[in-house]
Amino acid sequence: MLQINHLTITHLKDITTLIDDLSLVVNDGDKLAIIGEEGTGKSTLIKALLDPNSLQSYATMTGQIHSTFTQIGYLPQHLTNSQLAQSPAVFFYDDMDYTRFDFALFYQMAERLSFDSQHLDNDQICLAQLSGGEKLKLQLLKLLAYDPDLLVLDEPSSDLDLDSLIWLERFIQQTDKTVIFISHDEALLSHTATAILQLELVKKRSQARTSYFQGNYEDYKSWRKNSFGKQMQLAQKEREEYAKKMARHHRIHQSVEHQLRNTKNDVAGRLLAKKMKNVLSQEKRYAKEAENFHDIPQDMDAIHLFFSEVKPLPANKRLLFWEKVHLETGQTVDLKILGQDKLVITGQNGIGKTRLLRKIRDDLRERPDLSLGYMPQHYEDLLDETKSALDFLTEVAKTEKARSLLASLQFTRQEILHSVSHLSGGQKAKLFLAKMVLAGNNVLILDEPTRHFSPTSQPLVRQLLVDFPGAIISVSHDRAFMAEVAQDHYKLASNQLHKQD
Repeated sequence: MLQINHLTITHLKDITTLIDDLSLVVNDGDKLAIIGEEGTGKSTLIKALLDPNSLQSYATMTGQIHSTFTQIGYLPQHLTNSQLAQSPAVFFYDDMDYTRFDFALFYQMAERLSFDSQHLDNDQICLAQLSGGEKLKLQLLKLLAYDPDLLVLDEPSSDLDLDSLIWLERFIQQTDKTVIFISHDEALLSHTATAILQLELVKKRSQARTSYFQGNYEDYKSWRKNSFGKQMQLAQKEREEYAKKMARHHRIHQSVEHQLRNTKNDVAGRLLAKKMKNVLSQEKRYAKEAENFHDIPQDMDAIHLFFSEVKPLPANKRLLFWEKVHLETGQTVDLKILGQDKLVITGQNGIGKTRLLRKIRDDLRERPDLSLGYMPQHYEDLLDETKSALDFLTEVAKTEKARSLLASLQFTRQEILHSVSHLSGGQKAKLFLAKMVLAGNNVLILDEPTRHFSPTSQPLVRQLLVDFPGAIISVSHDRAFMAEVAQDHYKLASNQLHKQD
């Protein structure tokens, strides 16, 4: 069991509270999913659970964390460059505690997880050459051979292809171990989580808010929606009743003031003056009452973007027609794309999906009759990190329109003007979508477009793209995106591009 009591974590650099008075219990066998946009403290919370002392260089922590788990297996979000350069064998044996490592359990689990243990005998490859799924399995197997009773996984699904995602999902479902994991993948959350912890920064990212729910992800979404509706109804009712009360009081104030101005009788004047004093005193009490209103809840999932000014492309307009086109990654591709097509490309990691997408982009941007929007997988490929968010959008729109749109997307004044290098991945993704809206692009090329959005805001991103009146060419392993947005599904294999039924 893991028990957290009144935990508060504050970032030292900008004095931002990331976790505020959090209390919860993780029981044996629970699968707790931690969700939220980037920059809300998810990885920091995990570090606090693993070793509170690891926060000392950049954050302060108060509260208590009590754990009865004796062996914790931790899977970090990313391997280091030096680890990726190692052979699988060097990585596997590095820092191994032979007194506790169970080799029999390792090979038993390797067979169960369909991991090719011959990788450990191959010194000719480095870890970077393995697929995302194989790297994940190797890391997990190394952890599992110590037989931990708690697994902590920091975004284990972020670099996985579809087959590996499904494998990870089954593993979390079937393991009897307690699992705490961070994920943005809605399908993974829906199929595995038994409890949800959502971290948010509200009020222009100045106040931490946590939502804990004991139950599955679908029930959490319903609970969150209902809670938001009840809070909004309560806040609006308070303000409506207050407005009526203040209207009545204003009429009394005006009446007494009118009488006081026009009275000629000293006795009546003194009585009216006393009455006015009471009226003014009542106004102060009303003002005090308003200070205690429930806050109007902030919908942090809201994404106020619409492709309303995009001129629809004709459905039969030919955008691309490839016959036996040879890719530098070795495949021979036949591909036809029309003006209203929405297609998604999947395939194993390293198979060449991103390079295929770039080739499509390079072919289409030569067309003067198309307006092309491109979101790369790595935002830094197109974002000049010395520029501000406002600079990025004013490349295609006037300053006031860009500033207004950024404000509607909950960017603070500081975030609008500061270097984009300080923005979270989710904020950078919003920037790319906002630029496409302002530019009126009628063809969108998107490389993993939903990966940095919080799962609760992803439905809005999907709906935005469903309503888009042009062509969408995408790479994604987001199963909800594939089901709702994509009309055609292609899988890139080692030899060619296959259209899936």
